[in-house]
Amino acid sequence: MKPSRIFFLFSMATLIALLLTHFGKENRIVEKTSLSMGTIVQIKVPSDCCESQKKLEEKITHAFSEVRRVENVFSVYRENSEVSRINRLAYGQPIRISDEVFGLIETALEYSKRTDGAFDITVKPLVDLWASAKVSGMMPGEEEIKAALAKTGPQNVILDKAFKTISFKKRGMSIDLGAIAKGYATDRAIAMLKQEGITAAIVNSGGDMYCLGMRSKKEPWTIGIQHPRDREKTFLELKLADEAIDTSGDYEKFFVLNGKRYSHIIDPRTGYPVGDEVVSATVTAGDSVTADIYATALCVLGPKRLDIIKEAKGVEAMIVVNEDGVLKPYVSPGFKERYSVSKIDL
Repeated sequence: MKPSRIFFLFSMATLIALLLTHFGKENRIVEKTSLSMGTIVQIKVPSDCCESQKKLEEKITHAFSEVRRVENVFSVYRENSEVSRINRLAYGQPIRISDEVFGLIETALEYSKRTDGAFDITVKPLVDLWASAKVSGMMPGEEEIKAALAKTGPQNVILDKAFKTISFKKRGMSIDLGAIAKGYATDRAIAMLKQEGITAAIVNSGGDMYCLGMRSKKEPWTIGIQHPRDREKTFLELKLADEAIDTSGDYEKFFVLNGKRYSHIIDPRTGYPVGDEVVSATVTAGDSVTADIYATALCVLGPKRLDIIKEAKGVEAMIVVNEDGVLKPYVSPGFKERYSVSKIDL
């Protein structure tokens, strides 16, 4: 799983919006950025002759307010957030939670089943253990990993839909929705923009990106995927309209212990971070939450389990792996056809 960390502030994850460079009135972009969710959130909206820049900026500001609201609810780094309250109080007793938080946790637990446990919001004890290992430079012992693993597992989360309550079966359990909350914040920002009457925009929450509508009347949005080992290079461009895209991987968020490179993403099944075999996973979907979940899960599962998206409507994926020092892409059956990809330049 992937936590939201402030040290990832300026990487903008792995996606770069490649906007058109001519500046005719009908192609001008109104752009604002803000620090939220432990990263940079960026919103871009094409202007037109009928909308003043000031009015567009006000509408974008409303969308940013929604992102901050989501952060206040879901952040494990905010003591007063609803998720932090759950982690303090939910062991052994049901506590009532909001419909919004209940719904996102319910979604996360369902996707744990769909991904064979590769996506798991109960992985926080392991995330905390490996974060300490990164700071100390020392590998955790097997007993420490086993002890942390014993505090995880979606089967140990009890949700009561009738009363909207949650409880944990095991002492020391905690949840972290960092691998889904940024996607959710992106979707909520898009919903706010639509509510304001905006029909075209990009919301980029540290790489969890949704492309609303078209870049112009004739052109969709063009998204470049950053090369996993050369931050100055994009290795693939996709044209998207009304679609989400997310890339997870080791990129800047990695650490080295005993000479081995580890991703920040933890395999919930083993308790160990993903190694350097799977470099990245890029997923497109109809919403950012879905893209976020599958991108994380596929980093854990690797290319042999691309089949997990088979039943997911409108989802395509590409996994980049390191095979004896050579980067090699694996794509879902419809990926190349859907995005007219003739070459993946790694």
